[in-house]
Amino acid sequence: MPPELLGLEQALSGEELIIYTRNLALPNNYLHELLFPARETSELTIDIVREGSRLPVMAQIAELGTQVEYGSREGMTGERISIPKIQRGRAMDEKLVRILLQGALRNNEVAELRRTQLNDADYAVDAIRARKEWIAMQAITTGAVTYAEAGAPPITVNFGYTNDQKPVLSGTDLWSDTTNSNPLDDIMGWVNTFADKGIMLPRALASRQIISYLLQNKNIRIAYHGDPSGSANPPQLNKSQLDELFTSQGLPKVVAYDTQARVENKALSSGKLAFTNVRMTPQNRFVMLPDGALGHYLWAESTEEMMSDIQAERTDSNGIYVFRKVNEHPIRVETIGVNLAFPSFGLNDSVVSATVI
Repeated sequence: MPPELLGLEQALSGEELIIYTRNLALPNNYLHELLFPARETSELTIDIVREGSRLPVMAQIAELGTQVEYGSREGMTGERISIPKIQRGRAMDEKLVRILLQGALRNNEVAELRRTQLNDADYAVDAIRARKEWIAMQAITTGAVTYAEAGAPPITVNFGYTNDQKPVLSGTDLWSDTTNSNPLDDIMGWVNTFADKGIMLPRALASRQIISYLLQNKNIRIAYHGDPSGSANPPQLNKSQLDELFTSQGLPKVVAYDTQARVENKALSSGKLAFTNVRMTPQNRFVMLPDGALGHYLWAESTEEMMSDIQAERTDSNGIYVFRKVNEHPIRVETIGVNLAFPSFGLNDSVVSATVI
């Protein structure tokens, strides 16, 4: 007979408690703070101005005594963005609060529970940082941020990627066709197209799936090992050899990026909480980037932090503010994290996001 499945409140009242985590904790290899360094602002509506090309305009050659020719001042383009509120909270109901207050648990049991279940301040911060990463990486890999979730107003921000910035492969050109496709030619073509505009693309991101196809690709293996005689196939590549080949060809080094998070489903599944895993970036994109930052992650002080009667439970970098409030009837302890933040994508014209599988 299987053991009875207990709810959290029942488990807390037991004599001994052992907690198992189903999934190993994965490192949060977030890139948004690298690609969009934080910048505080006092406004929630921001005008973003973009200058033209930094390539020099050549002077004229003239004879002595001739009049100088004046250059035109390039027009500046821009857009207006509104900084949205990113927020997440979690609550303890009266049963759980009462058990904790009664002190029925050993210190080590409380510590273990806090680590896995009750550290609601960390939960709120982690949730906000995950959403900020998703926003930044959606902007980079798709050229837009589109968000629609039940109970929240939809948000759509389009960063205006051109067709050159979002090439789409098809047929035998898809990199999943490891026999016929030629990724080296594809990447070289994209690099050269942007180099002609004065834009260098020395960095690249791709999923492990795409990198696996690159390692298996016959034309890439031939480029590294040479074309074997007869019907022999060139040996399989490893990642170091792929990096070496790309460097020798003047192509960007490829970094694997497969960071994920979860969203909590609104509907229960068989009466239980249900979650859906979400990738920060589409698995089928090969993304090339310029050096340095792509813009700033603009953040503003939250209204909650401005209010003197709301005390911080915890603050985190770049404007994340966590506070706790207690409802007295019914008893309910709520921990809430808020952040006013959104990326200003200044180099939105300097990224290539190719659909390759």
